[in-house]
Amino acid sequence: MKVFTSANEKKLSNLRLIGLISTLFLLLLWKIISIKIGADIILPPPEDVLIRLIEISKSINFWQSILKTTTRTLYGFTLSFGLGFITGIACGSSKRVSAALSPLISVIRAIPVMSIILIAMIWFRTDMVPVFVCFLMIFPIITANVSQGISEVDRSLIEMASAFKLSRLNILFHITIPSTIPFVLAGVRAAVGVAWKSVIAAEVLSLPVKAIGTGIQFSQMNLETAEVIAWTVIAVILSKVSEFAVELIIKSRKWRSYQ
Repeated sequence: MKVFTSANEKKLSNLRLIGLISTLFLLLLWKIISIKIGADIILPPPEDVLIRLIEISKSINFWQSILKTTTRTLYGFTLSFGLGFITGIACGSSKRVSAALSPLISVIRAIPVMSIILIAMIWFRTDMVPVFVCFLMIFPIITANVSQGISEVDRSLIEMASAFKLSRLNILFHITIPSTIPFVLAGVRAAVGVAWKSVIAAEVLSLPVKAIGTGIQFSQMNLETAEVIAWTVIAVILSKVSEFAVELIIKSRKWRSYQ
């Protein structure tokens, strides 16, 4: 057991080292290209971006923007997950429901993100546009994964439960939903990154008062390339932290029995 654990730890350490080396290589490549171009307005060096990031982080508006963007992302994700989960169960449980909703879900998948943002800007106030866009972008992902999970449930278990005269509600909560958890978690994995991208993209166009996307847009208008990249780094960090949090939840004991 100790040998097995030690081998896993060594493998994990090697992978982390490879990741670190890759990151340092990319930073070095960035620095070299920046020197070669010789124009900060096109590509500033990494140290300039770091300095600008430290400068803007001293402003209260910076932290308020992060909080507002995070709130919009959580709001849109939660709404989409809730409705997508219910819709996925309905689609997976009934071929008629699946056939009825399939065209709508296909249309949502096919609509360009920019079109969704522009339409949302007509329909909603600026601070709700990112929430709506996030909702629409994630909804098909969650719905499809939950629906697939329902269709993959072992039918023999349902037949056995029916033979013991378990109610449909008991079968749903004790057999069907637990069986879909791996599919739901896979959907959440895929949706987290999309949520941040869609919210910030919507903020760039709709320009709510406090938002990461608004900071990116104003920086671009002022030709502050280092600040644009600094805001982008913050967006990447928030997305990665969210993905890491999801991975921790998935690896926790609470979920292991379903994987």
